Amino acid sequence: MNEKAIKKLRRKFILTALISFVAVMVLMCTTIYFVNYGSSNTKIKKSLDFIADNHSMFQNDFMGTSDEAISKKPRPDVRDKNSGSSFTDFFENMFNTGVDDSSEFVYSIRFFTVSFSPDGKSGKIGTNRIAMIDEEKAVDYAGRALESGKEYGELDGFSYKVKKDSGETLVVCMDIGSQIADVNRVGYIAFMITLIGSVFAYVFIRIISKKMIQPEIRAAERQKQFITNASHELKTPLAVIRANTELEMMMHGEDEWNQSTMNQVDRMTGLIADLVTIAKAEESDSPEEISEVDVTALAEKTADTFSSVAAQSGKTLEKELDEGVKMTANEAKIGQLMTLLVDNAIKYCDDGGTVKIKVSQKGKGIKLSVTNNYAEGEKQDYSKFFERFYRDDQSHNIDKGGYGIGLSIADGIVKAYRGKIDVSWKDGVIDFTCLLKG
Repeated sequence: MNEKAIKKLRRKFILTALISFVAVMVLMCTTIYFVNYGSSNTKIKKSLDFIADNHSMFQNDFMGTSDEAISKKPRPDVRDKNSGSSFTDFFENMFNTGVDDSSEFVYSIRFFTVSFSPDGKSGKIGTNRIAMIDEEKAVDYAGRALESGKEYGELDGFSYKVKKDSGETLVVCMDIGSQIADVNRVGYIAFMITLIGSVFAYVFIRIISKKMIQPEIRAAERQKQFITNASHELKTPLAVIRANTELEMMMHGEDEWNQSTMNQVDRMTGLIADLVTIAKAEESDSPEEISEVDVTALAEKTADTFSSVAAQSGKTLEKELDEGVKMTANEAKIGQLMTLLVDNAIKYCDDGGTVKIKVSQKGKGIKLSVTNNYAEGEKQDYSKFFERFYRDDQSHNIDKGGYGIGLSIADGIVKAYRGKIDVSWKDGVIDFTCLLKG
């Protein structure tokens, strides 16, 4: 894996880790918000129920009894009420709203009540538990609550309950401004925690991932340097072997042994050249190597070069090229890509078959397609075609030449131009298609 691939993998890691973190944070904060929202609604409803069910307990207050007098009323002893240790008790205590006749909360609620007779006329009006509502407003709110036809509802920051009992209708309206503010506050805090946490997570992941990939980048650089150095070092002994073999052939004549040696020297020389090509293909293009490439002319040149090779092997090379196809790229690499694909197509084309090279413009990029007849293509595993040293003939028959790295090099060139290379087979024809972005 080269440096560019490692950095691309790092970006994918950062994106995946950040999305995972944000997803977890959103899930947690959303859960907290809605649990708090549900608990608040439950508390509001229980408060309304308590007031409506214990309306008589507040009557004295309506008639003038002070808060101090009410606070001195005897209340049940609830010290052991929540002392259970079971799992169920734990959750009951966790979501306990604290709304009952032993809680001070019910005496701090701001509310008003209006009772209606069966004929719809308002009767008793209690507004001494709230300062901002007078009797006229109380009747107005209560009337609107009755018109809604709902048992529970909200009106302008008030939550109400309509209770019908013994022919009379009681409307309890409670100020829920503080509850709404509390719910909104939790929502804002959850949002800010998610936002700030995501920013910190992004910075942290970038720093950590950069440190994590440094050893891999150094290893990739050393690997590329080793391939280059080893290739140069191997050239000398191969040159000596070639020279000695040629001298032997001159002195003693050509036979199957020295000819075999020469063939292996040629194969090793070709392999070394391909390894160097791989190392260079993974390097980024320098600015001086980038120019506007006439892809049509380049494809014409490639087709002319291989036409004689195809003819010698009993195959036909055809071309279908759009005029004026151009892109901004390294001309040498685009030419190498075409050479690799056409050479591969000729090698593996069926006897008497046809190889076709197609070029067309796709926006600022190009579409390059090379096809050939390949009757046995249905049985091949195309997912492995671009792996290095993979060959479809598992016996590694060398009659066709090559080392199984040509398509790997082609794949590297295509990826360098943010493109995509695909291979498919249909009706006895295999198709290599490249989409390159200029």
